[in-house]
Amino acid sequence: MIIGGGPAGLTAAYELQKQSDAVRPVVFEAGRIVGGISRTESHNGYRFDIGGHRFFTKVPEVEAMWHEVLGDDFITRPRLSRIYYRDKFYAYPLKIFNALGNIGPYEAGRIMLSYLKWKVRPSKREDNFEEWVINRFGGRLYMHFFRSYTEKVWGLDPRHIRADWAAQRIKNLSLPKAVWNALTGANDTASLIEEFQYPRLGPGMMWEKTAARVQEAGGEVQLQSAVTRVYRDGTRVTGVDVRSWDGVPDHTPVTTHVRGDHFINTMALRELIHAFDPPPPEEVVEAADRLKYRDFLIVTLVLNKADPFPDNWI
Repeated sequence: MIIGGGPAGLTAAYELQKQSDAVRPVVFEAGRIVGGISRTESHNGYRFDIGGHRFFTKVPEVEAMWHEVLGDDFITRPRLSRIYYRDKFYAYPLKIFNALGNIGPYEAGRIMLSYLKWKVRPSKREDNFEEWVINRFGGRLYMHFFRSYTEKVWGLDPRHIRADWAAQRIKNLSLPKAVWNALTGANDTASLIEEFQYPRLGPGMMWEKTAARVQEAGGEVQLQSAVTRVYRDGTRVTGVDVRSWDGVPDHTPVTTHVRGDHFINTMALRELIHAFDPPPPEEVVEAADRLKYRDFLIVTLVLNKADPFPDNWI
């Protein structure tokens, strides 16, 4: 039994079936389509990627699985991204004349002086995102871009984000390196790859095809089926309650109890803890309640003209 029909749940079902023909996974997905926040919604012939992130991995097994599932539908696309900041577009990766034209020589000079100041006298502590970025880019560029962007995306004060997270997200990049890359065209930084792989019809295509393969091999993928309660005996899960509905407004949802020996969970940890019966110890529930999540809101637009801009992302 697998709770959740997103990338993790469907990949688990698919890989388990490859290990043995005797495995018959049952995937319970609360939504009406698979993929979670990596799904692709369809409306009047348009396809909208809810999680439009590029497919990139350093894990050979993951790369092989993607190609195995999609084949020729897993295509390589050129990457074009820009940053829209203070009513101007900045090329990403940095292009020196574009950047100078936007910020002007005076502000560019202040950014470089700020960088030199922190280079000569760097912060001795480098425990959080703010300290890590300022030591590599200077305080002025941090205030211009990194702080506001990070606060907006993650909803946290950068001083409350660990430095090792910054090192992973902005790998091998610094202000001198960004300028050097802009001048020479060099680019050896993982976060700045110029091409990326993507399913031909959006990320949802990957998980729709994976779900189809699971079903072809004898598994089940039950849509509009939410796990509402998880029964346990000590540390072992014994069964779940599944609330299913057919999407018709006047129809009453049906709750079914399903027993099993092996369970894989991919639902949010906070919701899982509250679904346990009997409930876990109070300190476990309190710890789960302290977990914070970011709301994910996508506004999709249908335009009466094609390709208003060439970017993959802005």
